[in-house]
Amino acid sequence: MNNLPRQLEVISGAQGECLQRVLALLPEALLETRRVFWITTAPGIAGALPAKKAHTLLGQDTDIIMFDAHSGFDVNAFAAVSGTLRGGGTLYLLTPPLDEWADFPDPDYRRFIPYPYQPHEVWGRFLGRFVGMLQTLTPQPPLPEVEGEQGVGGRVQQDAVVTILEANAPVVLTADRGRGKSAALGMAASQLQVAGKRVLLTAPSRATVESVFKHAELPPSFFAPDDLLQTLPEGDVLLVDEAAAIPVPLLLKMLEHYPRCVFSTTLHGYEGSGRGFALRFQKALETLAPGWQAVRLQQPMRWAENDPLECFINQALLLDADLAPFTPCGGRVGDGGAEYRQLNRDELAQNEPLLRQLFGLLITAHYQTRPSDLRQLLDAPDISIHVLEQQGTLVAVALLSREGGLDAQLTAAIHAGTRRPHGHPVPQTLTFHAQLAGAAELVCERVMRIAVHPLLQNQGLGAHLLEHLLGFAAQQGADYLGVSYAMTPELLRFWERAGFVVARIGFRQDAASGSRSVVQVKALSVRAVGLFKGL
Repeated sequence: MNNLPRQLEVISGAQGECLQRVLALLPEALLETRRVFWITTAPGIAGALPAKKAHTLLGQDTDIIMFDAHSGFDVNAFAAVSGTLRGGGTLYLLTPPLDEWADFPDPDYRRFIPYPYQPHEVWGRFLGRFVGMLQTLTPQPPLPEVEGEQGVGGRVQQDAVVTILEANAPVVLTADRGRGKSAALGMAASQLQVAGKRVLLTAPSRATVESVFKHAELPPSFFAPDDLLQTLPEGDVLLVDEAAAIPVPLLLKMLEHYPRCVFSTTLHGYEGSGRGFALRFQKALETLAPGWQAVRLQQPMRWAENDPLECFINQALLLDADLAPFTPCGGRVGDGGAEYRQLNRDELAQNEPLLRQLFGLLITAHYQTRPSDLRQLLDAPDISIHVLEQQGTLVAVALLSREGGLDAQLTAAIHAGTRRPHGHPVPQTLTFHAQLAGAAELVCERVMRIAVHPLLQNQGLGAHLLEHLLGFAAQQGADYLGVSYAMTPELLRFWERAGFVVARIGFRQDAASGSRSVVQVKALSVRAVGLFKGL
């Protein structure tokens, strides 16, 4: 157990200057005796990793991390690597000058800006907010030398292992990062196998369970979720790690075939939120397995309680954004009790309580919501945010993305399969896969997300908000409204009731959701009506 705090050090300036300054801070002897990692694309740094490969550090313990934001501020990678830093360690964040960073053409913007936008055209609302939080950080006193690990003990953690070993009903194990959840799973897996049990392990990705294997003397057999459900290997106990990032229908299928399951998840993590998982999945457990047990690990094992780095990461990236409490005051909200408005993103970036409410609702509603989604909704061009409010609380939210409107030459190239510009997923799907010539010339408003407060679902709120979206899209001159999602019978019925027609169903099942993707559209203009007539 490690009781030392961690700290964040910001070094700002030109990239070369920042690299020189941080190297001067770290004597050669320190670099040789500590686990030091660089996240940068700058040349000449031995062993450096680009942010897109930062996931390879998961499951490792690090003492010093240099994260170079000049190379692109991948906020998912930033959140992930911060969780590998053990108590007493330091995360050095290398940035452009802080007063200029919001206007910096971040290379990471290319991940979410559509053609023909360029990084310099992006409004840096996310970075402006992030810099403001950095500037409120209070300097920390020098940290003591990094101590060695004192084992993975801890009474609560040992109790969790015992519960897993003895339970004959499902177990739900929840914890924030650094609480020893993965270690508990690894130790339990080994002890179960010593007792002659066949143990299977699944998770959204192999990288997320490196810590489980690290603490398992007898490693369990790993299967990706889709592979597990397709092959149904024999097993006595199934361990499901980061269950919040796996759709509930898949979890229920696992439970159906493997009655002795352990569903483990991070409550506030970069992979997805355990809060929505708790609301969606535990309700089903009450019906299917009323004897299920809940175990919560709260004491940090790898750093100090109230760790300053953890507090900053949670606040800045809204990893701890939770659902706003809400008590309906009589009547069906969908019958007119909720007010519609479109949010101004400049104002939203300055309104922390509203932003936390909004993101908390999105986190709860969707099985995979990451820090990059926060950055995208604040910064991506042509996104609009629409909400329903009641009693000062957001009860429904939708994100729209304006797509299409491409020129005839590019549209013809997309139709022929010779061009695939970044972004515009629905117009490109219609043009190439559905072979609707000219579809990408039409303007589409795509519904990226639509979420309703879980206490108010099935009251018509989603349909009520969708009516406002249709009105907004028509007012903005869009030819049609489009949506793409992992198909379930319930969602298909919702969109069909709203008048959306199926344009395409994918052939393959999505590895994350276990469902096929579907694209649906609703025409708003005469031209779109003619184009979609054959669907």
